[in-house]
Amino acid sequence: MDINSGEREARLNVPMEGETPFEDSLREALKDLPTEQSVVVVPQPEGEAKQEEPKPAMRDQVPISPPVYESAGKVIPPPPTSGDEISTFQAALIFVKTEARAFDKALDDLSELSHDIYYGLEIAKDAPVMEKLLCLIIGSGSEKFPAKEKSRDHKAASIIASAVQNNPTALKEVGNLWSMLVFPTCGSEFYEAKSHGKKDLVSILRNRLGREKDPHTLKAKVTAISGLLKEPVIRKDFLDKGGMEMLLAIFLKKGVDFDIVRKKVLELVNDNFLDEGMGAALREWPKMPVSEGKVCRTKGHMLEDGCWEYQVDSFFNERQTAFWAKEFSQKLRERRAEWGDSIQDREL
Repeated sequence: MDINSGEREARLNVPMEGETPFEDSLREALKDLPTEQSVVVVPQPEGEAKQEEPKPAMRDQVPISPPVYESAGKVIPPPPTSGDEISTFQAALIFVKTEARAFDKALDDLSELSHDIYYGLEIAKDAPVMEKLLCLIIGSGSEKFPAKEKSRDHKAASIIASAVQNNPTALKEVGNLWSMLVFPTCGSEFYEAKSHGKKDLVSILRNRLGREKDPHTLKAKVTAISGLLKEPVIRKDFLDKGGMEMLLAIFLKKGVDFDIVRKKVLELVNDNFLDEGMGAALREWPKMPVSEGKVCRTKGHMLEDGCWEYQVDSFFNERQTAFWAKEFSQKLRERRAEWGDSIQDREL
């Protein structure tokens, strides 16, 4: 304390009488320590247990691969309050499979419910129902329920198109069944007798194109095909079985009324093979380079991959207002120019 001011002050580090200076005390404490090293090694007592090696993190101890990412997510069934709707749907599946008296009402019910992701998936998983619907699409109904009566083939196409649209889980289920569905049992005896072999969906539909008189029904069928082609297994099989020739044959059907079908065909090709923004699988088609016009005018070659530009351009020359045809032709030419080498390689 300052005796003049009466305030407390910090004491200066001045040794008082009988007190050893701080520097001398510190020097005395450190005199036995080595000074030529910057790190001091402290010896451990003998017999002390060795330290255990650190264990790896838990994520490294269990070599389990992460689950596969599913972009579609889990398909949740309808709530219990939808009891009447579920009962209607289940009954419709049974009526279609068994061709019961309520067959036509069952098609109507499935048409209404197939837009729902859950019901679309349930339809896609049911192989007998899918086969019945596909048989109707290709025009092979039964004697009891002919495909062309009461727009049954149109309804079947709409059901399948709705079931797989924006429903990748349902589409995958159809792909799993495709090896069986592509060779339907309906009408097989008739086709085997004429062609000495089992016919697939593509061949049957192509052989029956002449019977397609309703443009709206044929458009619905093309829409269903377009949805199915989003599945790689189905798309590859479709290409292998001459599906693109069948589509070009549909495009060449005569009559202004079929312009809506022609436009849908070009949308199918664009969305599945040309336009990456629409989810197209690029470089899978076309498999052949452009053909000359004189080649595409011959009956045996007019449906080949190389004749799409010629046929579409010929249509546009007749129908100058169909700008969608001109845009498609330009898009296809751009893709061919971009993929030129790979198309040549595939041809070889």
